[in-house]
Amino acid sequence: MILAEIRLLRFMLVRCGVPDRDRDDVLQECLIGAVVTVREGRYRPEPGLPPRRILQRWLIGIAVHQARKYHEKADRRREVAVVDPLAYVVGRVPSPHGVVEARALLELLWLVEPRERRVLILVGEGEQVSKVARNLGPPIGTAFCYRAR
Repeated sequence: MILAEIRLLRFMLVRCGVPDRDRDDVLQECLIGAVVTVREGRYRPEPGLPPRRILQRWLIGIAVHQARKYHEKADRRREVAVVDPLAYVVGRVPSPHGVVEARALLELLWLVEPRERRVLILVGEGEQVSKVARNLGPPIGTAFCYRAR
């Protein structure tokens, strides 16, 4: 039944501007979509209307939808994929890995006791371990252990 309307589908794809080189592919998508819809029970024609005309209108809708999807694809909009997109960026590009690593470290930092956390943060910011130990109160040997981790 659906295959009997291939000429109609081809005609609609031509009218929707699908070039000849891609028309068979889009037609295949139309047919697959129609068959899947029928198998899933989503094709429910209205009773009392001519069955062939209902089928044709339904297939025209599928063809228009598939043609629209075809035209929305990136390579049809003249976007070209490149091997190295960063080659086209001017200036410094921050690494996404730094953000991921920073989040992972912050999550680990919340597992540490608040007093130890302050020592780690200050030492991480470049403060001298002995000065941090004097100001926050942990034994200097303990503060140096935090730094060694």
